[in-house]
Amino acid sequence: MALVSFHKVTKHYGAQCVLQGISWGIDPGQHVGLIGSNGTGKTTMLQLITGDLSPDEGEISRRRDLRTGYLTQDAHLTATNSVLDEALSSFERIHALEKQLREAEAALEKAKGDAEETERRLGQYGRLTEEFERAGGYTYPHRAKTVLHGLGFKEEDLSLPVNVLSGGQKTRLRLGKLLLGDADLLLLDEPESHLDVAATEWLEEYITDHPAAILLVSHDRYFLDRTVNRIAELEDLGLQNFPGNYTRAMEVKAERLKARQREYDQQQAFIKEREEFIRRTIEGVKTKQAQGRRSHLARLERLEKPRTKHRSASLNFGTMKRSGRDVLALDDLSKSYGTRTLFSELHFTQHLGDRVGLIGYNGAGKTTLLRMIVGQETPSSGSIRLGTGVDIGYYDQERASLTGDRDVLNELWSVRPAMNEGTVRNLLGRFLFRGDDVFKQVNLLSGGEQGRLALAKLILEEPNFLVLDEPTNHLDILSRQALEQALADYPGTLMVASHDRYFLDQMVSALLIFEQDGVRHWEGTYSEYRTYKEEQRLAAARAKEKKPRRKAGAAAGTNAGTNAGTAGGTAYDPRKKERKEQRMMAEALEAAIRKKEEEIARLEGDLGEEGTFSDREQVERVGSAYARARQELEDLYLEWEVVAMELED
Repeated sequence: MALVSFHKVTKHYGAQCVLQGISWGIDPGQHVGLIGSNGTGKTTMLQLITGDLSPDEGEISRRRDLRTGYLTQDAHLTATNSVLDEALSSFERIHALEKQLREAEAALEKAKGDAEETERRLGQYGRLTEEFERAGGYTYPHRAKTVLHGLGFKEEDLSLPVNVLSGGQKTRLRLGKLLLGDADLLLLDEPESHLDVAATEWLEEYITDHPAAILLVSHDRYFLDRTVNRIAELEDLGLQNFPGNYTRAMEVKAERLKARQREYDQQQAFIKEREEFIRRTIEGVKTKQAQGRRSHLARLERLEKPRTKHRSASLNFGTMKRSGRDVLALDDLSKSYGTRTLFSELHFTQHLGDRVGLIGYNGAGKTTLLRMIVGQETPSSGSIRLGTGVDIGYYDQERASLTGDRDVLNELWSVRPAMNEGTVRNLLGRFLFRGDDVFKQVNLLSGGEQGRLALAKLILEEPNFLVLDEPTNHLDILSRQALEQALADYPGTLMVASHDRYFLDQMVSALLIFEQDGVRHWEGTYSEYRTYKEEQRLAAARAKEKKPRRKAGAAAGTNAGTNAGTAGGTAYDPRKKERKEQRMMAEALEAAIRKKEEEIARLEGDLGEEGTFSDREQVERVGSAYARARQELEDLYLEWEVVAMELED
């Protein structure tokens, strides 16, 4: 049975219709991506599901016992709680079971001396213990820490009171609480928007394995590709369903569009042929035949012409002046605020035409570096040199370049007053301002619209060195594609800080990676860097497993190496040696897994003993050992799977 079903749902805001005749549903366990341009009704859909809004027409049915989790900006946080305590408050069911266990312990203690009552209380206590274990009662503090660390909280952050957190940190904490809850349906509205790249990739893995149904609103194409198995797209007041992730959905959409265009063309050819027949027949005075054909045409249900997406004409950067070969040089650059050092001893050179992306954890100093390059901040030490003829164009997240009381058309026109109106409108069309949109007042635009306008202004100014700070923030997928097309035509030098990995893969060919221990330079795309990091992680895991065996057989290994190099000896095949090591590793892991399972069974026996829960310290000690053993078993299984896959290869 569907968790939520829409039947011919229509919703208006005043005279404006947002959704019309929507029929749709989500089943248990489905992960659905909800996409659409800004203003098409995505948040309205979520609020209709929660019941915060009601449809004007149609019906919405929900499963009777449905537990829904929805991330909102005003979700309650207790200001005096620590970050960890606030996250632990999500486990309401476990806390209730914990209380029942304490009460059952007290009742068991009270029943001493009464054999019949003791036996009854032991049965009740045993059932509660099993339920507590199934609910994750021995592992929930570990789960809470895992989620908080995954979302970017450091160990020292967990003891901070909630009231000292930034707005972004509070949003991440709310997201963590939502993920730790026991909802049947999670409604996630751009959950990645306050996360850095590492936290976004952790969230991808977490969501992929999450058992709840998930309705995810996102403009991050890689995030959608890796987390959902269905796409629902809002467009032209309606909703279309597509199978698969975002990439597959867009392929299906293109196939459907081609099919509709083919049907439309065939119908148009049929109509043209009939109309020509009618014209010739009337001229030949065969009026009855002509009237019959005309009547048939009148009854024919005309297909609507499909809306096709055409790439806009390329931008002309012919008047942009060329800079020298060396565009930017950072020499021994450092930046500190008080005792906190963001980065130090940074050396980097960017040449004409280089496209460099900045990635790293939030607060690492990416925006600070960009502000230093454009002269809005000063370095603590070191130097920044711009090359000959370099003209910087800077896009900041505050969009300070916009004048609020102008309309869109005149705001862009102010950059090049000599341009004709048609040319200005064409450029605005590239950034999705069409028709009457160009007469909207700037200060009444949405964040995404202001972002598009600021980027259009910047590109029209034709700087030869673009410095962009999170240019895709607040942009929907169509707007991001428009920006990518505009920048694809740009012949200058580019430096961009972004969390949008798809955008980075399209736009840059080198990275500056801000890490805890410094800034690393990587030549290649983001996806290539991610592949490299994953290969490093697997290699480190393999090396860690091999170390104990090397110690045990060090002498034998030395002799074998000597013999292999002598003439006339058996040919040395490193692949056979590696295969043997992999089999030995698999056998060792299997033995470790059996041993760990025996340890868990023993601990479960301890937890079930009559006296265990009368001693609170004993409960905590055994429970902690049990949680640790379960985690270690899970890690062993993961390592075994890696080795097993290598053996299969």
